[in-house]
Amino acid sequence: MNFKDMNLIEELKMVLKQKKFIKPTEIQEKSIPKILEGEDVIGLSQTGTGKTLAFVLPILQKIDKDNDCVQALILCPTRELVQQIRQEIKEYSMHLKHIRSVAVYGGADIKQQIFSLKRRPNIVIGTPGRVLDHIKRHTLKLQNVQTLVLDEADEMFNMGFRKDIITIISKTPESRQTLLFSATMNDEVTSISADYMKNPQTIKVGKQNTTLDAITQTYFLVPKDKKKKALHSLLRELERGRTLIFCNTKNMVGMVQSYLEKMGYRPAVLHGDMPQSQRTRVMNEYKSGKVEILITTDVAARGIDVNDILHVVNFDLPQNLENYIHRIGRTGRAGKDGFAWTILNSDDQQQKLKQIEKMIKAKITLKRLQLENIDEIKLENKFAGREKKNGSFKHKKQQNYGKNPQKFRKGRK
Repeated sequence: MNFKDMNLIEELKMVLKQKKFIKPTEIQEKSIPKILEGEDVIGLSQTGTGKTLAFVLPILQKIDKDNDCVQALILCPTRELVQQIRQEIKEYSMHLKHIRSVAVYGGADIKQQIFSLKRRPNIVIGTPGRVLDHIKRHTLKLQNVQTLVLDEADEMFNMGFRKDIITIISKTPESRQTLLFSATMNDEVTSISADYMKNPQTIKVGKQNTTLDAITQTYFLVPKDKKKKALHSLLRELERGRTLIFCNTKNMVGMVQSYLEKMGYRPAVLHGDMPQSQRTRVMNEYKSGKVEILITTDVAARGIDVNDILHVVNFDLPQNLENYIHRIGRTGRAGKDGFAWTILNSDDQQQKLKQIEKMIKAKITLKRLQLENIDEIKLENKFAGREKKNGSFKHKKQQNYGKNPQKFRKGRK
């Protein structure tokens, strides 16, 4: 099936044609018709499968231009994801002049958000905490909401938003259509769907609770005081490419950043306490290729939508094991191969990784790293192997971060 064969209005088909989007992804092909028919839908798919467009297109089509109230509310876990969804709404509504969307999230000027809400938007995208704040201030009214979307539902519950979400749902009409999209179907997602959805149609795309087949997974077991050395050793051996490093806390993000800078790298960082303007600047630099290594926490990473991340490194094993799926799902996207690397420092962590193996039904291979004298081996050129062109870096194939042979390449294929 092609988009032109779907029951979409011409204004949307025009945009899809302009963007040269011909064939919908599986989640789009299966979800869009059901959403257009008014059914509640549970969409289970991994990151990078096109689920945002699966609910954005039907919402745009169903907005009543004669109704100047909030008709659609989209909830998601982070401000970056809020911004990403709003951008897609703006792009795909270019021929629908009656569409007015507003993004509301913490860390931004609430007075400006109140001003925007007074202009009577018909679509609101927001994080649960800030949406609830506006409800309490009576600056956001949801009695006319026709479509409610819970995007990245599993992650919102992992972040402790369950109570807020239930309160927000109670402010919407019972007659609403509810759409829930999630990478995993955990107990809380199951509970919410049972309590607040009407005969939902479940659409599963790919293997659930598993990683993508395109991702090669490897782990290392090193002493706790050698973790940063292990990271340096790993980066020196990896093929050059966009790299995402996960830490569990913002303090650890800062420590890893300082160490890598000392070793000659130029990483960027992203965590939840950064001002929005700074977070936006960092993401723009990462997407454009001005920086190649990004160190982040789970909270900040939810809005990272970059298709060409080659490596994901778990410097810390995630505290919530399901986050392992979300993390490594940032690589191996859009039909490309990806690599996930995890650094462990205890037998207990190794046992937890075995639990992850059972959960994802995949093998995570143990390999060794060279740690002797690694602190003394610094990069002579901070941009070794990169050619700067037009403000960004052109990456050479088969180029590694440092000068040593790539010991892992043969084992990764």
